[in-house]
Amino acid sequence: MNNKKICIIGCGKVGSAFAVELTQCGLEIGFVIDTHEMQIQEFRSLMPDAIFSSTVKEEFIEASDIIIISVQDKKIKDVVSQLMKLNVDLAGKKLFHTSGSETSSVFTDAGLNKNMVASFHPIQTFMELSTESKNLLSNIYFGIEGGENALAAADEILKRLNSKCIIIPIEKKQLYHTACVVSSNFLVTLLNVAAEFSSSVGIEKSEMFEVFRPIIEKTISNISESGLVNSLTGPFERNDVQTISKHLDSISGELPSLIPFYTLLGMETVRVAFRKESLNMKNVMSILDLMNEYVSKEQRISEALN
Repeated sequence: MNNKKICIIGCGKVGSAFAVELTQCGLEIGFVIDTHEMQIQEFRSLMPDAIFSSTVKEEFIEASDIIIISVQDKKIKDVVSQLMKLNVDLAGKKLFHTSGSETSSVFTDAGLNKNMVASFHPIQTFMELSTESKNLLSNIYFGIEGGENALAAADEILKRLNSKCIIIPIEKKQLYHTACVVSSNFLVTLLNVAAEFSSSVGIEKSEMFEVFRPIIEKTISNISESGLVNSLTGPFERNDVQTISKHLDSISGELPSLIPFYTLLGMETVRVAFRKESLNMKNVMSILDLMNEYVSKEQRISEALN
């Protein structure tokens, strides 16, 4: 990786993290390209040796060994098409994009060598531009798939970041990205629903996380130490049908729109409890019958109101 020059196209939330943190770990960012000129001004002092531009220029691509495309998914094909139209030989260059859902086929479909291209997705959440190093790319996992030469280059970058990778089969990329969405985005949704419930008993939404932080953090700690299945506790795990029924009664009376949410997660929780061998099949069926009863009831009410 020594003396390899990197070009980053797209300096938004993800691209800016790459630009700042790859520079920090000693890699040479030769060029940073983003259509928002005011945005890239913030990074000049962090990368004084890099050339910044609002347009892709042939001399930038010609001088680069590795090109990292970090734009919105819907714009990746346009960037690749733009690169293919340049009077530049791309054959010896490694090309990556950082999308979680798109695959390396966005490159190969355009005629690029399969061995030299890859998708290179950090399993991380990015809330804002990185105008300083926040170590978002260090000590994490990346989901990658692509050709042999590109993956070898990706591995060198990962070593600099002290990060690891999992190899994603190209045909499974959407399920991989779904797992990322559930682990991060749906976690926010889950806690927002918890805030809906807790606000009904007088806990302000602004206070909710501090109140529940200990149980959240301990649950994550338990998962880390004991695994997912063994970390399950609570009424579903102990076959407490009476408590589950009380939950459903309360939700049905005060927050009926959340009955589908509770029952769907409840059904998945039953599966976990069964795998833990906390429930037998008779227990499973009694809980599922109870929840189906409430789902049917809410559907009948909804149909009547409509």
